[in-house]
Amino acid sequence: MDKGSMLQALGQVSAEEAGEVFREYLRGAAREMLVEVMVQGV
Repeated sequence: MDKGSMLQALGQVSAEEAGEVFREYLRGAAREMLVEVMVQGV
């Protein structure tokens, strides 16, 4: 999920669901960052 789709999704859900969408985005962003760090370390 990219920033644009995250913002679009947040605009279409309730406050409770928005928190879940945001947490999903953060998990994905953290995963991508970790993979990039691991790739650069190899």
